[in-house]
Amino acid sequence: MIYGIGCDIEDIERFYSYINKENYLNKIYTQNEILELNTIKNERKKAEFLASRYAVKEAMSKALGVGISGEFSFKDIEVYKDELGKPYIIYKDFITHITISHTKTTAVAFIILEKREKNYDTR
Repeated sequence: MIYGIGCDIEDIERFYSYINKENYLNKIYTQNEILELNTIKNERKKAEFLASRYAVKEAMSKALGVGISGEFSFKDIEVYKDELGKPYIIYKDFITHITISHTKTTAVAFIILEKREKNYDTR
């Protein structure tokens, strides 16, 4: 059953100023995301990475219907990639469907959350 949907779009340009701000990075991104950021050599790709991950976190908060709050924080999720490079997130007992895209100027994330059906033993 669909629980919620969320979408967020971010201006990549504003994330250039955050690339070397350790306090900001530690507040918003998980340690694994920061480690991945540090493997990227190109400044443009770094800003794109930060913008897209931020968009995912905002989209997730919207899909949950709680915003960034006491119920959901930026560091509650991180983006993983499967063997083909497809992004995914893991969050509680939800099934998540996620897509991330970008242009030269913007990054966008879209999330659909499904609530897992409870399996009832009928034996």
